[in-house]
Amino acid sequence: MTACSYFSNIAIINFAHTYPVKYARKMFFYLANLYWKAIGGLGAALMWAAAGTLLTCTLIFFPAAVSCYKNAYIAYKPFGRTITVIYGKISLLGLVWTLTFGAVMAFFCMAAACASCAVIAGVPTLGQWSKLIKLALFPYAISD
Repeated sequence: MTACSYFSNIAIINFAHTYPVKYARKMFFYLANLYWKAIGGLGAALMWAAAGTLLTCTLIFFPAAVSCYKNAYIAYKPFGRTITVIYGKISLLGLVWTLTFGAVMAFFCMAAACASCAVIAGVPTLGQWSKLIKLALFPYAISD
């Protein structure tokens, strides 16, 4: 057996093992996001989009509106994403957001998380609700 055929067999074996896993993960995220939309994620995404539309009308808070639309997309499809808060990026606009809109959105997300705990099928969405609470409290200090 030559070295070339040996390494090509390894590549085929690795490809055969990773190919189904990769698409199984994609299928899981697709089904989980579909389930998420039915449980309450669609309402959270619409709430972020409404906040973005409201802030767009003021023109002063246009950068905040852009962030709201990005967060609406994350709220629409949270499975398969990681949210990291960068604490050095917190600004005055972020503080004003947290004390006004952010508090209302975080309360909505906490109430929805508690409601999803009431049903066994809603327990897998608790991690996603915690992501949305982070988004509500720190929308500008987020790295996705």
